Amino acid sequence: MPKKRMSDKSFAEVTASLEHTEGSDPGTGQLSPASSGELVDGRGRLWTRSRGPLDVRLAKRLVRGADEMIIGEGAGEVLRPVPAEGRDEAWELLRDRLEPGGPGTHQAYEFRSEDDRVLLYVEEFC
Repeated sequence: MPKKRMSDKSFAEVTASLEHTEGSDPGTGQLSPASSGELVDGRGRLWTRSRGPLDVRLAKRLVRGADEMIIGEGAGEVLRPVPAEGRDEAWELLRDRLEPGGPGTHQAYEFRSEDDRVLLYVEEFC
């Protein structure tokens, strides 16, 4: 079994390096994408929640299999698309945050678009 590759960056450094778009604004009473079941990405594509919260195994499978991946910071207030080449690094930093017995600060969801594309959405919650 290959040795796990440890990132030399913190989770905050990785997410800060990702491009972001505006998401929901808790101050206006809008629900987060995970709560509302809908997400509009930076390109204007509408995604509808199909499953979630996902367990760690399903989330890991979608890290590699989903067409898109977005991290929603602050309950979806800031949406950070994760490029395909950055997914493994983001996963290494997210995995422990999804564990039910661990810190448990994030939840993963599967969203689908009208043209049947798959999105892995990982939302930070308080």
